[in-house]
Amino acid sequence: MRLRKAAVSAGLAILAVSGLSTTAQAAAPQIGGSSGFVPGPPWILVDNYASRFECVDAGQQYEREGWQYYCYDQAFTTQLWIK
Repeated sequence: MRLRKAAVSAGLAILAVSGLSTTAQAAAPQIGGSSGFVPGPPWILVDNYASRFECVDAGQQYEREGWQYYCYDQAFTTQLWIK
């Protein structure tokens, strides 16, 4: 009986963790040029950021002001573009 309870508990824990990770992966933003984004006019380069998190954080500030933003992943940086 204890073995069955332990197996069921472990199974439920695994399902819960895998369910959370699947949701997070599905909600992840698109990377780089996969969405058809082409840097240049009418987009304006604002800055380069060390991480995508910093870029999205700064981009959301621009979005509150009425701009559209896009974080474009490069090799070692992420560029913030606004329009």
